Amino acid sequence: MDLPEDEPWPPVPPDVTIAAIEVETPELSVTANSMLYRLKGHPAKVYKLRGEFREYQLQKAAGDCAIPVRGKVLGKSRNGNGEIVFYGFMMDLATPIPTTLPPSQRHDLMHQMIRTVQRLHTKQIVHGDIKLENMLLDNQGRLRLCDFCEGRYVDEDMHTWDGNSTLHFESPNRLLRGEQFGRDPPPPTTEDDLYSLGLSIWQLYTGKVPHEDVAGDDMDLKERQRNGETINVAAVRDPEACRIITNLLRKGGARI
Repeated sequence: MDLPEDEPWPPVPPDVTIAAIEVETPELSVTANSMLYRLKGHPAKVYKLRGEFREYQLQKAAGDCAIPVRGKVLGKSRNGNGEIVFYGFMMDLATPIPTTLPPSQRHDLMHQMIRTVQRLHTKQIVHGDIKLENMLLDNQGRLRLCDFCEGRYVDEDMHTWDGNSTLHFESPNRLLRGEQFGRDPPPPTTEDDLYSLGLSIWQLYTGKVPHEDVAGDDMDLKERQRNGETINVAAVRDPEACRIITNLLRKGGARI
């Protein structure tokens, strides 16, 4: 999505020009679409280079469900037409969920995960890529979502969505919708978020990546999804977590 035509120049704080950004190296993280850097002189902030304007809008609209955004990073195009270019955005620094946690903390995080996704849906936003690595802890230990680049609003035209997915977290219903309408992947729904939430809770408890045994075989994974097959919920020893995971997976079409 393009920037609004009336975007002011020079940028109005908290927005800044690209020339004002000074980052620390190496990067905090690198993905196929973006890079995350610490900001020099601002230890509590990070800069997402190549973060999309659409992602910025959704993360801002998500409010207390998301890592707070702290302004756009803008520049002028080099071709002389005066067009304003979106270079990414700044947001608060947050930390990944630890890989090992005592049972009481896992239980608390599970319920934070559920409340956060439910609250996001009341704001009429679908995240589209729910997984543990897109859940971070703020400086007070509260769970927040990040990486909204695959998201959408519940009531917007599905034909306007142009995103991707993490295949191992796709729901069976999403796969079937894609095959029915000839679109891979189809736009995500709230039910797809809930299914991915179930897988994320399972990963929180087991420390395993869902479907890691077929990590290199997308066709085999899609066949599982087509048949409504999913992870082994019994690998989680907590009875309450098992019930929650089972209910969430069923919302996305799992036959368990």
